[in-house]
Amino acid sequence: MISNKIITIDVGNSRIKIGLFERPLNNNVSLLPKYIQSTAIPIDKTIHWDKLSEWTDDPSLVTFAILGGVNPRGMDKILDGWPASGWPEPAIVTDPLKLPIKINLKSPRTVGVDRLLNAIAGNIIRPEGKPMIIIDSGTATTVDVISQEGLFEGGAILPGVQLCAQSLHQYTALLPRIRNEEIAKKTPPPLGKNTRDAMRSGLFWGQLGAIKELVKHYQNLLKDEAIIIITGGAGRLLAPNFGTEAIHEPFLALQGLVIAALKLNNHVD
Repeated sequence: MISNKIITIDVGNSRIKIGLFERPLNNNVSLLPKYIQSTAIPIDKTIHWDKLSEWTDDPSLVTFAILGGVNPRGMDKILDGWPASGWPEPAIVTDPLKLPIKINLKSPRTVGVDRLLNAIAGNIIRPEGKPMIIIDSGTATTVDVISQEGLFEGGAILPGVQLCAQSLHQYTALLPRIRNEEIAKKTPPPLGKNTRDAMRSGLFWGQLGAIKELVKHYQNLLKDEAIIIITGGAGRLLAPNFGTEAIHEPFLALQGLVIAALKLNNHVD
């Protein structure tokens, strides 16, 4: 049996993430959608749609496409360049209130769609009756709380590692630019023996310390110990610092788009 596919596009502040997932059998969203392939493209770079179209030998196997994110300019870029490859036109998700999750905030419409997509996917793997903390390390790092009932309760937003690196370089006279590849390659030693290593240490361990402090406060606020899910660009390096019970899901927002697509378009009850 040939399985159908779903294309997801998550437009962030600095990157456009595009993923290909298997469409769940019988549109079952009780498990996270199976990942096939993905890419991340800087927001100001050209999208080579001809290469992306080669992800499937038969474009008709892509039965649904969904576009969401927090960057209107990037979303326009996607829509203007959408390939005439046989893929369906993407459904667009921009209104937080239309997503399949309850938001327990005074101004729910102002919540970033990417944070809610993480929560939608996280709720699939969250044990019933357990709260959840989601750490997403991207251009901005978010640390969000999901209640025992699956409600989005809010959280914290802080500058991500790369944003901090750019600020150090831009607003100082002598500090070099630390590129994302230098930070994401491996965990730096805490004691930097030169300027670059000292910066890498401060960027990574400072980020980790801030996240851990927020997690500690959230755990104290919750009635039950929350499970921790980690996603985003630096998630691979952060995850080992939260114990073996922390769950690393690198494609959480894209998987949230798949689940939202199925639910919002009446493909599931």
